[in-house]
Amino acid sequence: MEAAENTRVIYEFGKFVLDPKEKTLFSDGVPLRLPAKEFETLVLLVEHNGHALTKEEMMSAIWQDAFVEEVNLAKQISRLRKIFNTDEEEFIETLPKHGYRFSADLRRTVPIDDEPVILEKRTVQRLRLSVENEVDAPTGLLEARRTFLTKYRFAVIVLFVVLVAAVVVWKWRITPPGRISSVAVLPLRSLSQGEENNAVSVGLTDALITRLGSLKHLAVRPIGSVRSLNGSDDPVEIGRKLKVDAVLDGSIQESNGKLRIHARLINTANGDQIWAEKFDDNFTNVFDVEDRLSEQAARALTPTLTGEPGERLTKQYTKNAAAFDAYLKGRYYWNKRNEESFRRAVGYFDQAVALDPDYALAYAGLADCYILLAVWGTEPPNISLPKAKEAALKALAADGDLAEAHTSLAFIKWVYDWDFAGAGAEFDQAIKLNPNYATAHHWRSYYLVSTGRSDEAIESIKHAQELEGPLSLGIMTDIGEIYTWARQYDAAIDHLSEVIKIEPNYAIAHYCLGIAYLKKGMLRESIAELTRARDLENNPRVSSALGFAFGADGETEKARQIIAELEGLAKQQYVSPFSISLAHAGIGENDAAVDWLEKAYAERSDAMAILDVHPFLESLRDNPRFIALERKVGFQK
Repeated sequence: MEAAENTRVIYEFGKFVLDPKEKTLFSDGVPLRLPAKEFETLVLLVEHNGHALTKEEMMSAIWQDAFVEEVNLAKQISRLRKIFNTDEEEFIETLPKHGYRFSADLRRTVPIDDEPVILEKRTVQRLRLSVENEVDAPTGLLEARRTFLTKYRFAVIVLFVVLVAAVVVWKWRITPPGRISSVAVLPLRSLSQGEENNAVSVGLTDALITRLGSLKHLAVRPIGSVRSLNGSDDPVEIGRKLKVDAVLDGSIQESNGKLRIHARLINTANGDQIWAEKFDDNFTNVFDVEDRLSEQAARALTPTLTGEPGERLTKQYTKNAAAFDAYLKGRYYWNKRNEESFRRAVGYFDQAVALDPDYALAYAGLADCYILLAVWGTEPPNISLPKAKEAALKALAADGDLAEAHTSLAFIKWVYDWDFAGAGAEFDQAIKLNPNYATAHHWRSYYLVSTGRSDEAIESIKHAQELEGPLSLGIMTDIGEIYTWARQYDAAIDHLSEVIKIEPNYAIAHYCLGIAYLKKGMLRESIAELTRARDLENNPRVSSALGFAFGADGETEKARQIIAELEGLAKQQYVSPFSISLAHAGIGENDAAVDWLEKAYAERSDAMAILDVHPFLESLRDNPRFIALERKVGFQK
């Protein structure tokens, strides 16, 4: 018997009770928490009990206006079977090459009213049997049930009101109603084929993150924390992994000159949809789409949004559609985080500023690309960092309140100008403008530890992790490196060992753990970790550290072999003189080590900014030439 329109129906099967309206599934009276899509899948199956549903019918009903593959549906079915404590087809039948069918001895009941009774954290629904069931029920049993309900109805209602009032007051005291303090913007799923469409999708996601990140009360996970996640996972589950209060999920499609975006904001605590909207506009009017999407999402998060935050949300950094398109593609390649992609990103950012010479965000993107090309050792710093500085200054000339540009300039002042005071001021300004910009706290932590402010550095990078999210392997690893530079070797070893448990093949974590082991005097363990790091990612920085470890362990020939490899490689491609210096220091060749440091100074190597705290340079601290270098860089001796 199908439920009449607008009639609330509760379904009972086995030990389970399903209440679609309250979005709750009970097992032996205990409520179970299901992600939104799993619940929708279950309701769809139960409402068609005994009837076969094709996969296409189910996917169309559950994922409206979005393209998904059959694997998504299969995952939901598998998870539901686990909830039923069976991988067998006790309730959900698989119909080969067709779909699924729910088959259960199903009872439908209709509650007397829509309010649950909450007692001892268990929900007891006051039910009356549906007409079809009452016909066969014994008259005496029905009368006794009615008498019981009549006698205790008032007492139960009073108890319910008291309990609900207490819960509301308690919740109000610990969390204001509707408070969302953190959100993850998931990459918009591109429903159009081709890398160019993916670039627009990821770029627009990054732009939305930037806009929402301007709200000082709201922590917005950067795109780096979500780009490695499986996009087929349930958005609520992703949000819980990222430990955020809400997720902004959606899709984007470009067709026949139209840009179509479907977006929704979901509460990760209960899977409820806070807000949803569809946008259809001419592709050339993408600015208006971005304005409305970011502003409506922000207002759903912050109902009282007014004044300056609202202005920042709708601020357009360019009115040139082609420049904006180039910027989005630049951000797409920037987020791939490798040398080839950085160079492609530079090309797109260059296009953007050529089309709009006042495009502040594009200049900031250029600055960040050139910074990491230098820091990763793929381009000489005296070539890359002046370009970064020029781009950062142009960004600030176009918009002096851009936190990203202040952060880039702070980093350049620190590692290239060796203007420690100026760098500190720029970092402070960036954080003042946008306290939730994780990169500002991240880069500032290295600046702080290089100047001997270890406790502040640890606090800063942990705050960056809170903003970036718990799944950021980069920041998790850098916390361990900061511990090492702060000479807290046990903390570094414990922390980095946990990172490697999460991702055993993360080369940088093995590299940092190898250095921590070396400083702890655990040379065998150090060599093992550094060898593993080089196997995973063979680059000069890792080889240099392994050479130092071999030298410290008395394996001089192996150390010299690595030195020869590095010096030979330097004739073919760029290798930082700083790296070669460290390998010489490992076998006690201090004069050679300082020779290479002087070369690093001459090319204004970014690594010179950490000269005073680098863990491999302890043997040089009393060397007069080394002391002279420290003074030239700006360290007070």
